[in-house]
Amino acid sequence: MSGLIRKIDSILTKIEESIIFVFLFIMLAVVFWGVFNRFLLKDSLSWAEELARYLMIWATFIAASLGVKRSMHISIDVATVYLPEKAKRVVTLLSHFIALCFCILLIAIGMPFVMKLIATNQLSPAMRVPMYLVYSAVPVGVLLMAFRYVLVILEGFLSFRDTKEDKQKDTERKEATV
Repeated sequence: MSGLIRKIDSILTKIEESIIFVFLFIMLAVVFWGVFNRFLLKDSLSWAEELARYLMIWATFIAASLGVKRSMHISIDVATVYLPEKAKRVVTLLSHFIALCFCILLIAIGMPFVMKLIATNQLSPAMRVPMYLVYSAVPVGVLLMAFRYVLVILEGFLSFRDTKEDKQKDTERKEATV
């Protein structure tokens, strides 16, 4: 991967990991406080479950981007196991490109939906926060995933180029020694 792509990837990873950590920590604290209030103080917090759910939604969609970076998403590799290395790389790049197209489709569907929620000004039942803030997790998370897929695809193309250059250098070295 080129230096710029690595730098962008590193910064994005740190931001995503920090946001996920904060959201999950707050979610844990809110759930703990809700359980504490319900069972020991006999007073239920109406907003605790809702806030925990919304934080989980946001953390999940942001973590999906990290899943792309770390190749943690579900994949079927039974067909690629038996392919030659070059064909395996082509199939992997193709699958990343298809996933990128799917992300673009989800963004194209998700953004108008969020815009409709902004127009209707729908509020959540307990916390009374605008629902577009909750539903924005989908296009934001998928946009981050799409960006990650672009980075992965660029890395794949760069590795193809590097492999070709390495083979060409090896051929030149062999010819020079003969």
